[in-house]
Amino acid sequence: MLYAVGSLGNATLFWTLGAWLIYFYAPPEERGLPLLIPLAVVAVARGAGQLLEALDDPLIGWWSDRTKSRWGRRIPFLLFGTPLLAFTFWLLWTPPSGASALLVVVYFFVVLELFYFANTIVGAPYEALQAEIATTSIDRVSLGVWKVFFGTLGLVLAVVVSPQLIEHIGFAGMGATLAVIALVSLYLMLFGLWRRGTLSREAVLHEEQIGLRESVRVSLTHRPFLALALSFVLFSLGYNILIVLMPYYVTVIHGLSEGDVTFFLAGVIAAVVIALPIMGRAADRFGKRAVYAISMAGIGAYLVFLGVGAFRALVPGIDLETQARVLIWLSGVGFAALFVFPGAMMADVIDDDTARSGRRRAAVYYGMFKTLEKLAQGMAVVIFGVLLQVFGYTADRSLGIQLALPIAGVFALAGFAAVVLWYHLRGIGERDALPAPITTT
Repeated sequence: MLYAVGSLGNATLFWTLGAWLIYFYAPPEERGLPLLIPLAVVAVARGAGQLLEALDDPLIGWWSDRTKSRWGRRIPFLLFGTPLLAFTFWLLWTPPSGASALLVVVYFFVVLELFYFANTIVGAPYEALQAEIATTSIDRVSLGVWKVFFGTLGLVLAVVVSPQLIEHIGFAGMGATLAVIALVSLYLMLFGLWRRGTLSREAVLHEEQIGLRESVRVSLTHRPFLALALSFVLFSLGYNILIVLMPYYVTVIHGLSEGDVTFFLAGVIAAVVIALPIMGRAADRFGKRAVYAISMAGIGAYLVFLGVGAFRALVPGIDLETQARVLIWLSGVGFAALFVFPGAMMADVIDDDTARSGRRRAAVYYGMFKTLEKLAQGMAVVIFGVLLQVFGYTADRSLGIQLALPIAGVFALAGFAAVVLWYHLRGIGERDALPAPITTT
């Protein structure tokens, strides 16, 4: 369970960045906050930074797989990367005051790159530990649920508590508070797993050392891995768009304050928590793959519907704000699958590769998984920023905000298609499989 505590720190930083970073540098004009960088510029800068940063994931994963130390393979990265991660997160919320727009852009890009680099140093070895700690499908689902629990607490801090922190102590105070919480949670995880992480090098299957280029090539030719990575990327895009949209949606469409974002997103988190045991029972009965795929299909269609339901009163006697809150809250039911299944299914993919090749390349797979995720996230940030810049994100011109949710739904539906068409593991039981797609010749 202490391993899962690390998810609290990772989730806190990740989702806070997703929810508030673009808004902090390019707030809507109605809020009266300083425009540090034009919206399209900050979106492109963040997207470009994330695309560049994604290239180091396979390198860190490969390096972690080959590391030999008295602390094991993973712990050195977690031990030294965590302070840098927390410090650079705080720096993102403290740009130089009174500086030119060009200097702020340079500051933003450099600090963001350092943050992403530290995130990779911590994230890839942390995720790779899951396949070494949990060795059976049941254990992996159980560990996945614990990770979701603590990750959800981090998500609560990021999207429910952070708006209140911003209202009372500002963005810099919020950044410092959450950075300290993340630092403590990650070091608590290290304390609990120190001996197990040290011994994991001897406990896992002997790994034949291969070159970085060969490791990357093998992972990119493993079809189930590509299908899972693609589906997760597309599914998470839908959720990321919902999160990054909320500050703009709440302040522009409803004319509320940043603190009111809490009341729109708190219900989403509650719905995720309520749905978790349902997802677990459904996976036991129907298999991880089936429940994961069906959840993507359902949330994809629902997000398309939200493109109308969140902007137009549909029920007589209920005002738009109340209707929108409830409808947005319900999206958490479908998004719960995003937090439970990809990690457990990735461990299955690694086992499948081990059975095929006789080699254990956990960190390389997780590193490549993160690379593909970040490439898509970088593109999503650019798409979101350009969408709002072109179609508008003000009260008088809000089409960009209205288009975001249907686009998020299309991403999720594409993720469903990727799993159904291409995710098939060798030797997998019927409960972990959907019927193979019908093909014609």
